[in-house]
Amino acid sequence: MANDFKVRTMGGALWLIAVFSAAAWAETPVPADLAQEDAYLGVLPKVDVPENVEPIPGAVNEEFRNCEASWPAGYALARSGPEARALRDIYSFVRARNVISTRDCGCSGKVAKWDGVEEIAAALRERHDTERLGWQQTESVSAEAKKLIAIAETMCGGSF
Repeated sequence: MANDFKVRTMGGALWLIAVFSAAAWAETPVPADLAQEDAYLGVLPKVDVPENVEPIPGAVNEEFRNCEASWPAGYALARSGPEARALRDIYSFVRARNVISTRDCGCSGKVAKWDGVEEIAAALRERHDTERLGWQQTESVSAEAKKLIAIAETMCGGSF
């Protein structure tokens, strides 16, 4: 009898998780069209990506997490708070762009200046007419960052 109750309780809990997950997924905003998304990404600085992405000869890869002593103050503050996720999304883009442009796989390449984050965040706040960015406003920035991180990892021969 007790096991039957546990099974029904677990089944109900799993059902609730599935319902809430589907509801959250259904609420994710989608750009109306590709032109709108392209215009949205227009706030991002252009990145000169090499035509043939190859490992940098002699590069010594250092993971970002090992560079904590060099992290900018803004990044440390963006680890929590109402805009934390959005600012980290933007900083991922800025860091990857920095590694690609400087061809530096060490801490000095992986730890970019925070100014770039502030510039992009200000442009996104204006574009979305909001005082506080959420992950919805930086979802496309995060997707671009992931593309650049893949390039940076190839160039550096290791994880970002």
